[in-house]
Amino acid sequence: MKIELSEVESCVKKITIEVPLERVEQEKSTVLADLAKSANIPGYRKGKAPKKILEKRYGKSAMGDVIQRLIQDAYRQALEKNNLNPVGDPVIEDVSFEENAPLSFSAMVEVLPEVELKEYEGVVVKKKVAQATDEEVDKTIGQFRERLARLEPVEDRPAADEDYVIIDFRATRDGKEIAPLTGQGKQVHLRPDDMLEVVYSGIRGMNKGEEKTFTAVLPKEFPDPDLAEATIEFYVKVNEIKKKALPELDDALAQEVSEFDTMEGFRESIQRSIRRRNEAMAENDLRQEVVAMLIAANTFDLPPRMVERRTQALAERTEQRFRESGVEMGQSHYNRADFIERFRENAEREIREEIILASAAKKEKVEVTEADMAREISELSRMVGQPEDVVKRQLSQSDGMMGLYQKVVFDKAYETVLGKLKIEEESKES
Repeated sequence: MKIELSEVESCVKKITIEVPLERVEQEKSTVLADLAKSANIPGYRKGKAPKKILEKRYGKSAMGDVIQRLIQDAYRQALEKNNLNPVGDPVIEDVSFEENAPLSFSAMVEVLPEVELKEYEGVVVKKKVAQATDEEVDKTIGQFRERLARLEPVEDRPAADEDYVIIDFRATRDGKEIAPLTGQGKQVHLRPDDMLEVVYSGIRGMNKGEEKTFTAVLPKEFPDPDLAEATIEFYVKVNEIKKKALPELDDALAQEVSEFDTMEGFRESIQRSIRRRNEAMAENDLRQEVVAMLIAANTFDLPPRMVERRTQALAERTEQRFRESGVEMGQSHYNRADFIERFRENAEREIREEIILASAAKKEKVEVTEADMAREISELSRMVGQPEDVVKRQLSQSDGMMGLYQKVVFDKAYETVLGKLKIEEESKES
């Protein structure tokens, strides 16, 4: 069998293959023999019909099987001979198959680039860790207080900013009621960002039981275009005024929202939690910086069809998330080609990171042990809340074990590279 390998691009190879006539005839005989076992030919028992009769009746479909089998087998041999590990399926072209002649075809395949990483030992990278400030601790405690807040009636003053006011209201235009701006017993949070400025100004300063009528011009940006910039008359009656009452910052609060007996212990636990979160974020940012540094230092081409597939996959996953959240993607202004193109840069970066880490694993002779895989499965089991044997079975059924193996390889490669860098830690603002 003749096999020729040529380079079309740095990551694209062309394999030209010629299968000799002898091999073609052998495969043709095999296919016809298999066909004869099940073929019903009048006047012949199964398996006894002559080859020429079978060729006449089933020749076209049989030759299709012959071509498919020969191409698959020849392609596999060509990969083994040239030690190629293609990414994705080949593009089969220039197929030539004629009577009493060899079979010839070409296969376009993509391969990952071989990257010899430039030296990185001793390179300085910065790890920036945000500090757990008192302000952030106070903010977190404030969130706990908000959850326990209650509304208390106000009797001794008019409505003020941040109050919760229960109102009856009505809007009319030329004497006709406007339904969307009319209601009873509605609770509104009295602050300008939550309502029309004219309504906010009208309610602010009103007392419980007070009624007021005032004229206003709706803004140009009002959702209903028929009412935009319309002059309307508002009627408002204040039924109740309430204010938010937060629990005291004392040990009783700590006991209610945590397992700690004192506010001091509660604050310390929040501070530790913030430190752990900030450390995890810093580690993630550091990995992104290290990978970006390695990508910048090592230039290489990417397999173009692999980039296309990854771009499509990222876009489709995003579209699926939109659909699950109820967002329709088929509006007239939606251009799917433009939408997909937005993900190309992310796809290229993902692939570059994988190639860089795979190259680092090769350079550092990274090995994955059974203990490594067991730890990863145990951690995955803990995260999804399922027994380890269930997780293993699910991974095996979905070919997920290979993906998990690759993750471990990449993680170990990164840790090995990180151990050879010079890391300088510095603080940053939260």
